[in-house]
Amino acid sequence: MDPLLHEHICRACERLSVSYAVYLDTQRYDAFAALFGAQGVLAVAGRVAGQAAIAKAMERRPAELRSRHVLTNILIEPIHDTRATGITYLSLYRHIGAASLLEKPIEGFTPAAIGHYADELELTPDGWRFAHRELHLAFKNSDNF
Repeated sequence: MDPLLHEHICRACERLSVSYAVYLDTQRYDAFAALFGAQGVLAVAGRVAGQAAIAKAMERRPAELRSRHVLTNILIEPIHDTRATGITYLSLYRHIGAASLLEKPIEGFTPAAIGHYADELELTPDGWRFAHRELHLAFKNSDNF
């Protein structure tokens, strides 16, 4: 593969992963769902397929949920010019309760979970999208997950 194309695919897919975290944490659920291909699959707490179903599932998240998906170690492996795989490490911080609606920091928190996303990515007419994103947990704090 041409090195410039390889780099372009990696950057586009890294941006896709970061957009996932930002859109989810800022409750931009339509933009979040658009990060998936038309038949894209999100496998986090169950399995949801398709943009409309993903958007609907996200809208069921409680309004009193504040989260921050901290992503690191993003490794994209282009397969060819329209397909790639990826791994993204996740440290998840979240709080559910009335304090989440206030404009001040929540004190006394610990990570809810640490794990990684395993991704299958595809080039669509709308750009790079998730064909399949699955969460694998290594650590889970049952008190706030």
